[in-house]
Amino acid sequence: MILSKLNGKDDLAVYPAAIRRALEWLKTTDVLALQAGTVHIEGDDIYVLVQDLTTKADAKAEVHRKYIDLMYWPQAGERIGVAPYTGREAVVEDNPEKDKTLFDQVEEERFFVTEPGDFLVLFPWDVHRPGLRIGDEPVSFRKCVVKIAMKLV
Repeated sequence: MILSKLNGKDDLAVYPAAIRRALEWLKTTDVLALQAGTVHIEGDDIYVLVQDLTTKADAKAEVHRKYIDLMYWPQAGERIGVAPYTGREAVVEDNPEKDKTLFDQVEEERFFVTEPGDFLVLFPWDVHRPGLRIGDEPVSFRKCVVKIAMKLV
């Protein structure tokens, strides 16, 4: 897992090339001007899910095997749970076609609050529970999830 700011001072040279390309696309694209939907950067190897969402009180945890999730919040944020994938989690739903496995409970889950400008890189060994409320009331926000094929890293 990597958590940082898009306009931060990260040494991008330490990131895999595919992650660097995704970050560069985010830096040079006005994602707030895009319509919600899918934008292909490099075909099915790197693409972006531009999402308009509303935070919720609870959500299932999920993990992906074929893709890295690089999440970016251009405005607002969310609370997100992250835990190491142990393989001991009880699977609620497994959908290989959508590259998504869902869980109700995970061990050692920690919660982070994201802010505008944050990005979070989640690998197949990072279980995550996205879209949670920060406070008592739901908040609408835009999030970009760049899907990066593991075969590129």
